[in-house]
Amino acid sequence: MNNILAVDTSGSFCSVALSSHGKLYSLTSAGSGDHFEQLSNTIREVCGAASLDPSQIAEMRVGLGPGSFTGLRIGMSFIKGLAWSVRAPLIGLSSFSAIAAVSFARSNAPKRVVVIADARRDEVFAGSFLPGAHVHIEPCIVPLSALDSEPWSVREEGVVVVSPQRDFEVPDLPMKSEGEAARGLLLLPVEAGQSFVVGDLAMIEPSYIRAVAAKTIAERKIGA
Repeated sequence: MNNILAVDTSGSFCSVALSSHGKLYSLTSAGSGDHFEQLSNTIREVCGAASLDPSQIAEMRVGLGPGSFTGLRIGMSFIKGLAWSVRAPLIGLSSFSAIAAVSFARSNAPKRVVVIADARRDEVFAGSFLPGAHVHIEPCIVPLSALDSEPWSVREEGVVVVSPQRDFEVPDLPMKSEGEAARGLLLLPVEAGQSFVVGDLAMIEPSYIRAVAAKTIAERKIGA
């Protein structure tokens, strides 16, 4: 079985998971959000637990977001560099789909999972998923006030709300914090037998959803 490394830095947690020889190794930071310092150490620890050298990784997966602009760029830059160095194919997948996959793998078997993250301006990044992590509503930006009505209906019985952010809260809404997005990336289906192609690395970019999040400080100052 191939050694597959997954990384997600879209939220508060630096999440790393490794599938090796039929075993799953998952390690998550405490949620400090300092991904730049934590990512290399976390990958080293996971590979060490599996007695695996990074050069033996045959495939890599990365969470595309939506989420923190800085976190996504850090994770994306690091994993692209690592994929280049060991010549392993890199596959980008939705962080929200991965979080939903982990939630459905838990024992409480929800009928629907809604993943949300703070988008500021009284808005959230939100995505809704059905059992099997099948997409019900693609991740998008919605007003906080819209979560109580259809098609979101987050307070409906059987709906579990999760967030990749440690301290994000919505008043009077029960919500779980999920730090194992990388584990979820390993649960999602992907095309089998992909090969390393240099050009593919350049094509993989984070899913910011809100375009302004990807603008430079200078562009924001001039209103570009």
